[in-house]
Amino acid sequence: MFLNLIQARNQIQFNTLDDFIEPDSDVFVIDAFCNFIDPSELGFVSRGTSYIGRPAFDDRTLIAIYIYGYLNGIRSSRKLDKACNVNVELWWLTNKLNPGYKTIANFRKDNQTGFRNLFNSFRDFCLKLGLYGKETVAIDGSKFRAQNSKKNNYNANKILQHLDYIENQEKDFIAQLEFNDNLDNQQQILDKLDNIHKRKQKYNDLKEQLNNSGHTQISTTDHDAKALPLHMNIVEVAYNVQTSVDDKHNLVVEFEATNQKDEQALEPMASKTKDAFDLGNDDHFTALADKGYHTAEQLDKCHNLNIDTLVAPKDVSNKNIHPDFQLDKFIYDIANDLYICPAGNELSTNGNWINHKAQAGRKPRRTKRYRSLYSVCSQCPFFNDCVKESSRRNKHGRYIDRNEFQNAVDKNNNNVHARKVEYKRRQAIVEHPFGTIKRGWGYTYTLMKGLKKVNTEFSIIFTCYNIKRAMNIIGKNELIKALKSVFCHFFATLLLIMAHISNYFYNLHNFLSKTVATLRNYA
Repeated sequence: MFLNLIQARNQIQFNTLDDFIEPDSDVFVIDAFCNFIDPSELGFVSRGTSYIGRPAFDDRTLIAIYIYGYLNGIRSSRKLDKACNVNVELWWLTNKLNPGYKTIANFRKDNQTGFRNLFNSFRDFCLKLGLYGKETVAIDGSKFRAQNSKKNNYNANKILQHLDYIENQEKDFIAQLEFNDNLDNQQQILDKLDNIHKRKQKYNDLKEQLNNSGHTQISTTDHDAKALPLHMNIVEVAYNVQTSVDDKHNLVVEFEATNQKDEQALEPMASKTKDAFDLGNDDHFTALADKGYHTAEQLDKCHNLNIDTLVAPKDVSNKNIHPDFQLDKFIYDIANDLYICPAGNELSTNGNWINHKAQAGRKPRRTKRYRSLYSVCSQCPFFNDCVKESSRRNKHGRYIDRNEFQNAVDKNNNNVHARKVEYKRRQAIVEHPFGTIKRGWGYTYTLMKGLKKVNTEFSIIFTCYNIKRAMNIIGKNELIKALKSVFCHFFATLLLIMAHISNYFYNLHNFLSKTVATLRNYA
C-alpha cells in the first residue's frame, strides 16, 4: 500500500523528466514517430537561424508539439506556447525547449507540403503493417465552420437588399434635411448621410467584386469560405472536408478540404484512394457514398477506373405520374437501344443528342429522347396514368430523356440493390473519423483561413486521428516497436551506405597513393 505524502512546494527534488511521465503515455508513440520521419525528405522548410544568431528549433520538435497538441485538444499557437512551459509531457517531448507562439504559428503556416506528406508517411507506414483492407472504402464530406461569419458572406440578392435599405435611408435623411432649420440637427443629418455614402460605396464595391469573380457568393473575412448547407434548411459559412475511409479499421486513406458540394467529389476522391493503395489499372475496390454523390458522369469515371460504386440512387419519380409507370418500371433494351413500357409498347429514339446548358448549379449534359407515338399511347388503357397532362394536351406520347452516362447509373443502382447489406455499413465506416474529430475532440471549426492553410490543418488532424486509431488497434507498445524497427532498419541501411562510401574513398586513396609513388619512382 502506497502512502500519499504531502510535499512542501519549496522542497528540493532530484528527478529526471522520465519520472514525470506515465508508462502508457502517448508521448512515447509521438517520439517514436518523429524519430521515424525525415522532415527534409517530407518537404518541411526550416527557418534557419534567428537575427541574433540562435540556431533554429529542430523540425521534429515542432512537429511533435503539433501532434501532441492536436491529440489533446490544443490547436492555438499561443496555447501551445503556454503548454510548452507548463506541461510536463511536452517538457519530456521537447527536451524542455520552449518555442514562442510566433515560431509555432509560422511553422504550421509555412509547411503546407510537409504536413500533407506527414499524413501520407504515416498512412504508408500503416499500409505496410496491413492495417488497410484495400477492398472497400466509404467516401463522405462534412462541414467545418470557417473563420467567416454569415454576416460577412454575400450573394447578389443580399447585396441588393442592403443597397435598397441604404437607398431608403438616404431618401429619409434628405427629406429631414429639407424640413429642418436647426443647424445642429442639420450637421448631424449630414454626418449620417456621409456614413450612408461610405456604406453604399462598400456594397457597390462588393457587387463589382462578385460580378468579376464569376462566383455566386463572396466572403470578406475568408475569401475561400462558402455558404454551404449543413442539414435541412441550416446554412453555414464553412468548408466541406471530403474523406475516404477504409472499412477494415476505419483509417483515413485520403482527404481534401473543399468549398463545394459533394456532386463532383466522388471520382477525385476514389482516384486518389486508388493511387494511395498503389493499385494497378486492373485492380479494383468498392467505393460507398450517399446520394449526394450520385452524379452520372462521376459514376462513369469511377467505372472506367475499375472502381465499383455503391452510391445511393436519387429519387427521380414524377409526382404527376402513377407509381406503376415511373421511370424505374420501364425496361431499357441495350441491344436495340429502346425502352419498353409496362404495357409492352416501345419508346424509340432518332439517335440525336440534345445538349443541355449548365443551369441552377448543374453542369452541361447530353441526353437522348425516347418517344412513343401519340397514336399508340392514346389507345393504351393506362394513357392518363402514364402520360403527363401537358403531353396529353399537346398530343404527345410518353417520352424519356436518357443521360449519356445512364449505363453507369444503371450499373451503380443494380449494385446497390444487390448489395444492400454492404451499403448499410457506409455510415459506420465513414462517420467514425468525423464523430471522433467533431464530438470527441471538439474540432467543429477550422482555425485557418484559405483552402491551402485549411488543408494544412486537416493534414495534422487526420494524421493525429490515424495515429490514435493505430494505438487502439495494435496497442501503443506494438506501435512503438513497429516504428522503431522501421527507423532502425532505415538507420542500418544509412550506415551501410556510409560504410560503402567510406570504403570507396579508402580504396581510391590507396590507388592514388600507389599511383603517385609509381610516378615518383619513374621520375
